[in-house]
Amino acid sequence: MPYLGVTPHLVPFLPYIEKADDSPLDEAWRPVDSLSRPINVSTIEAWLRECNQNHQCNRKGRDGSGGEQRPAWVIDVKNRCIARCEGEQYVALSYVWGQRYDSSVCLVKENLPTLLRPGSLEAVALPGTITDALDLVAELGVGYLWVDRLCIVQNDHQEKERQLQGMAGIYEEAYFTLIAAQSLDASGPLSSRPLKHDQDDTPWRRPANNREVMNSHSIDLLRTVWFSRGWTFQEYLFSGRKVVFHNNTVNWECGCASWHEHQWIRHTIPVDYNTPRFSRLDPWPNFHRFARLSSLFSPRFFTYPEDVHDAFAGAGNHFAASFPGGLISGLPGGCFFDAALLWQPYSPMERRVASLKIAKGTEVLPSWSWLTYRGNIQSESWAAGWSYLASSKREGGWQVFPTVNWDHSETRDGPRSPASVLETAPEMTNEGWTESDGCYTHPSISRIRFARPIPLPYLEQPQKAVAHRSRYLHCETWHCTWKLYKKAYHAFAGDCAILALLDLSGNLAGHLRVNMSESQIRNQISTEPIDLIELSRGEAQLQPQSPEPAQWTREERLDMPQQDLAFRSPVPLMEELGASEREEKALVRHPLADVFDEWSLRLWPSTRNKGLYEFYNVMWVKWLDDGEAVAERLAIGRIEKMAWERKDKTLRQITIA
Repeated sequence: MPYLGVTPHLVPFLPYIEKADDSPLDEAWRPVDSLSRPINVSTIEAWLRECNQNHQCNRKGRDGSGGEQRPAWVIDVKNRCIARCEGEQYVALSYVWGQRYDSSVCLVKENLPTLLRPGSLEAVALPGTITDALDLVAELGVGYLWVDRLCIVQNDHQEKERQLQGMAGIYEEAYFTLIAAQSLDASGPLSSRPLKHDQDDTPWRRPANNREVMNSHSIDLLRTVWFSRGWTFQEYLFSGRKVVFHNNTVNWECGCASWHEHQWIRHTIPVDYNTPRFSRLDPWPNFHRFARLSSLFSPRFFTYPEDVHDAFAGAGNHFAASFPGGLISGLPGGCFFDAALLWQPYSPMERRVASLKIAKGTEVLPSWSWLTYRGNIQSESWAAGWSYLASSKREGGWQVFPTVNWDHSETRDGPRSPASVLETAPEMTNEGWTESDGCYTHPSISRIRFARPIPLPYLEQPQKAVAHRSRYLHCETWHCTWKLYKKAYHAFAGDCAILALLDLSGNLAGHLRVNMSESQIRNQISTEPIDLIELSRGEAQLQPQSPEPAQWTREERLDMPQQDLAFRSPVPLMEELGASEREEKALVRHPLADVFDEWSLRLWPSTRNKGLYEFYNVMWVKWLDDGEAVAERLAIGRIEKMAWERKDKTLRQITIA
């Protein structure tokens, strides 16, 4: 069942709830309604001690060893000055900068010599969050604190770029990460409650168990400003152990457990949970996980929208290393690129526009990349990207077959590199794959069953991450014009408008999902022919399948409005379908109902809900120059194979910006 509207595959990426337990509340439990009750520092010490002694998570970060990406500078907590990081154990701080940028409380080339002197930070008016963090780290007996604004030389562009690229490693190697989600910006306190050792507490109104407390705290954290900011995404993702301040409480989360401050932690974790419960990242090309993480990142805000690539760099570099084709402006390349290019908005997304601090034309915010847009991605639109998983068959898996060779470049006329490949899957004999019962396994990841072999990175000698930042795609593909139907429809899954594409006989030939709501576009539908280009070919099996538990959860939408915890928006039903309740329920249970927008079109004949559906993926483009050589993406959709192949088309060289 969904967790308050969040489907199960996203639950491991949400705070706390995956690792909370059902143990009874300690007698000392009390809600966080009293600002006069101090936070017990001894509780934080107990969390660290329990994890150090009994858990297996984040070992290398705890002993200060390992890891190529470590900080250049740290704050010496005892001497209150900046110091070189020489492999010491340190705590990392994750917080909200806010709109104000004060160079006097940032590390720059000019003040570095001064801030290296013991006691120098005492003369600096540090933001409240950082001051409180220093005091807490000192109380806990850790010698060093890493804070980005004071440990990255802000006007040393080469060093800053190296540190930004290594941000994931900095948080991963920390003894633990202190997450300051209490305040709206860095000027606020770490907590509105004082910190004190050995404070007694008394019970008040009691929830059912500790899991109920952590579920409530998870919702609170998801609604903080800290969670909505783009930079905090990788800070949370890569931190192995976290002490989290928000909503006047403090909580713990590591790879094995999550605890609240009034929880009796002794004997609450079963023995088999002393190793991490799940991994957010994998050393193999896990497109399914890539899609889930991207859908959590895309709604986040940036003061400077062009920073989106830097903020995604930690996850991006990981995925670039695990996908043999690397990443191209946030899209997996190689044999995954054709599926990656098909991303769709779940609800209308806002295009990120570069700030005035960078020169016009230097931003890397191309129309074809999901990183360019802020909002909710329909992660199921990427489902063809993980059709290689054996489980995708149960989910109504559909496939994409490449028909176009794609290249990418940083500038329009600059050197081009391949973005996609037309080759098929690797031979089993060359890659170590074995087949059994129609599924494939590989010894390096034996726990995963695949529908077919896929290219794997060299796991013994990992590849260097290749995360390109390209503005242009280039290809030779088929182009034609098409007429739109006069009426827009409401998407079955999502809040976007669906435009129908009709053939010359007036029958439905295809559709487009546009980045607007039906109410926004209903009076703006073009009566002139639109330009479409071919992206790839696809097919899906539409034979009705017996409902499974994961499919039955979709039927709940008939009675229960779903909400995203951080960005609320109801999931609409098929308002335009005109089907009976029995027919509607049957369609809702189909595993492809969330993916194929054709379900919501009244023009879609019921006879086409069975058998093999073959189609072409197309992009609606808008020309940016008179020569009609450079275009930008407007929408992605599908056209039936026969209708597309019968259409008069022209083979053209096209660049997409």
